[in-house]
Amino acid sequence: MNETKDFSDMEKSWKVLLEQLIPEGNDFKTVGIKRRKDDNYFNARVAGQQIVVDVAKMHKSSSHLKAERYINFNQFKCVAGKFNKYVSGVKGVRPEMIDECGQNTSYLISLIYHLL
Repeated sequence: MNETKDFSDMEKSWKVLLEQLIPEGNDFKTVGIKRRKDDNYFNARVAGQQIVVDVAKMHKSSSHLKAERYINFNQFKCVAGKFNKYVSGVKGVRPEMIDECGQNTSYLISLIYHLL
């Protein structure tokens, strides 16, 4: 994964991301800089102006979520602001994302990668 994205208009990027999701949800593969032995999937759907993340519906290899998670524009803006550094391999960005943006960073990184 080494594809940077244009986030010059965060609100437009957020809107595009929401438009790519459907209320019924779709499964997405988690992605990251480091290769994993196993593929993990999660389900994401749009609910108003939020993204709802849950366990995968169509894949056995699912993220282990105990409850739905909700992602809002502020979380997206935080992760998107660091995304290009992350995919460029800048050291320390991932822990910084978690500290500043919360525990949904893996899901946001994956959704940005797949949908924007």
